[in-house]
Amino acid sequence: MEVSGPGNVNGGQPVQRTSQTTAAQSAETQSAEAGPTAPKDELEISSTNSAAGEVDLQAEFRAQRLAQIQQEIAAGTYETSDKLETAVDRLMESLLAQ
Repeated sequence: MEVSGPGNVNGGQPVQRTSQTTAAQSAETQSAEAGPTAPKDELEISSTNSAAGEVDLQAEFRAQRLAQIQQEIAAGTYETSDKLETAVDRLMESLLAQ
């Protein structure tokens, strides 16, 4: 089978090291003398953009809203005629759409 493409395909090319500063070279030499070390993984998560931060804000908002509704129910001011009318209208619309 022969594969041809839009251009020349050359064979593999050797990997070359980039030049290092003398400080980096001496550190590498010292670490090589001390023995191999395991690579270290690093992860940094910004608290301002993390999904966990957003979830915390949503949970806090819901908790505040729930406390407000509970206070209104206890005071007898939660159920108003406007809210009841809106609920009945939505119920009727859903029943008529079926």
